[in-house]
Amino acid sequence: MQLAWKQPLLLMQLLVLAAATEECEKESAEPAGSSLLQKQLLVHETVGAVAVTRVTHPWDKHIFVVGTHHKAGSQLLRNIMAHFFDILGATVSCQYDGHGDSVTSLNRENECTLFPAPIRFHNHISKDAILQMKKEAKDMKGDLRGVMIVRDPLEMVASSYCYHHRGAESWNPMEKGIPEMGPEEGVPEMAKRMLMEIKDMAEAYEVSAPHVLVVRYEHLTHSPEHFDASVEKIMEFLVGDEITELQKSEIRRAVRVEDLHRASDLGISAENRFNHTNDEADMEAARAALPLTPADLYAEYVKYREVLGYS
Repeated sequence: MQLAWKQPLLLMQLLVLAAATEECEKESAEPAGSSLLQKQLLVHETVGAVAVTRVTHPWDKHIFVVGTHHKAGSQLLRNIMAHFFDILGATVSCQYDGHGDSVTSLNRENECTLFPAPIRFHNHISKDAILQMKKEAKDMKGDLRGVMIVRDPLEMVASSYCYHHRGAESWNPMEKGIPEMGPEEGVPEMAKRMLMEIKDMAEAYEVSAPHVLVVRYEHLTHSPEHFDASVEKIMEFLVGDEITELQKSEIRRAVRVEDLHRASDLGISAENRFNHTNDEADMEAARAALPLTPADLYAEYVKYREVLGYS
């Protein structure tokens, strides 16, 4: 069984579409280009006359996975990687557990267990999931390459409380009753609800190397310089010299709309009905209530913070 997802007609299709839409496309404020089509055309560099040849991609040889957890910076990493894969010309991806979203703009609402595309998004990445994908890639004579995001577990509890306290994601079991709870009651309750999420994150972290790069929310959000450094690490780890310098340059430009220090309302989540960031005053109130968490439960968080390097 081969891992290749061949697209021999993609170049011709994109060129035809570009010619047909050139006059009606308006320039967007997004730094990386005005459309998904323009992004993907950057994949096909030519010298002189255009020659129709088979376009190869890194995912012809590898399984790629983007792993996140609730309130660990899931939207941030997912959006960064959506720019990344779109610019490289990806046209299909899948997601686990019916999440309903993924890391490509095209053909993304596929369930990985039914349609195992080579580009995958896992919003609850776990030890078992990573080990399974490693085995799958090996059986296909390929390789697993991934990136996952981690965050201080106590910050995740505070963030989750603030997010659901304002009523975001009313269908999510995490939200039930939280809007009616003040920090003194709601934060310890959220610590109970978030524990399995934290456990999965810590266990995935422990088996991540050498196939899955770990990036930290704190590093991505510290400053524009830290954001850029994280993006460089991601590109080097996932594709190295398998893509061109032009593609790397376009990725750098595109993802900057996701940087919390630079961005405006141009990121992929701009039209999302839920704001995934929190007011700092609300976060401070939530942090102040963390010591009210039952001692045995708090000890679990201390343990997982140590595993993740936050002690």
